[in-house]
Amino acid sequence: MEKKLKLSVDNHPFETEEQFLTGLQIKECAGVPAENDLFLVVPGYEDELIDNDKQVNLARPGIERFVSRTPGSGITLIVNATPVSHNAPATSVSYEQIVTYAFPKALSNGEIGYTVTYCDGPSINPEGILVKGQKVFTKHHMRFDVTATHKS
Repeated sequence: MEKKLKLSVDNHPFETEEQFLTGLQIKECAGVPAENDLFLVVPGYEDELIDNDKQVNLARPGIERFVSRTPGSGITLIVNATPVSHNAPATSVSYEQIVTYAFPKALSNGEIGYTVTYCDGPSINPEGILVKGQKVFTKHHMRFDVTATHKS
């Protein structure tokens, strides 16, 4: 039995027995349009654009993480250590968007609150706390940590 190699595209997990896949094969596996850009995300490094004909070795340690974007749009934010493609708009992000990225099924029943801290931001707001109703300017690979808290 072949070893299953793991990858994720736009935070959706996939497995393959193939060690090498092209950018187009990865897009097809994930249902991403062929004309979209595909990036290999390695935290701490600039995202690597993967052309349709470029082969990617999936046998490296860990899970290979990819994000797709329409050509020329979006950036990658790191939310709770997970790469997230952000493009609405790419120049800023709201508290509510970050909470949704961290907890897609977030409860808004008033009993659960969220603490959002960030770092590695642009010079105008390099680090801090993001509160409900607030927005901050963003940059590629800006990091956010979101913690759910019970309001008492």
